[in-house]
Amino acid sequence: MGKKPLSRIQIQQLRKIVEGNPLHELLLNLGIDLMLRTTDLRSLKVSDVINPSGTVKETVSVKQKKTGKRTLAIPLMEHTRNVISKHLSDKSQDDFVFSGNKSHYTKQPISQQQHSRIIKGWMKKLGLEDVSEFSTHSMRKSKASVIYEETHDVDAVRRLLGQGSVTATSAYLGVTDNSALELAKSINL
Repeated sequence: MGKKPLSRIQIQQLRKIVEGNPLHELLLNLGIDLMLRTTDLRSLKVSDVINPSGTVKETVSVKQKKTGKRTLAIPLMEHTRNVISKHLSDKSQDDFVFSGNKSHYTKQPISQQQHSRIIKGWMKKLGLEDVSEFSTHSMRKSKASVIYEETHDVDAVRRLLGQGSVTATSAYLGVTDNSALELAKSINL
């Protein structure tokens, strides 16, 4: 079934843990809101989230590296817009959103390995002993899983994730035949 998504409670706890760390606040909030693969998330530039006028964008759409297709214009939640305004308002439009300590030398965003280490570190801070079930992909799955749990609308989740088929999205979300049958049993017409 792949990596586990974060729960609402874990996300709320993590927001408190990462507060004051610009890189971590941006990774958590944009990672949850945008539901992007780590490659696409780490490639975000300031111009993707802040207008040339300096205002934070309400929605973000990016071209996905894996598929070559653009995502829907995903809305940024107020909390995320505040974090962007707080940490990126003085940055150049060409700067990467997720610049690490060495980014001023390398002119590159943080690496996938660094991103993964950050996520695993967060899970340890939440008190989890086995962090192997969590990765950068956990961020992509988190909001998508909550949307599915609350709506059972696989096609909407598919569109938000930019996936090609409902079958692939069902497998991604871990929708089993049994859970589909349970859903069918719960609807009485």
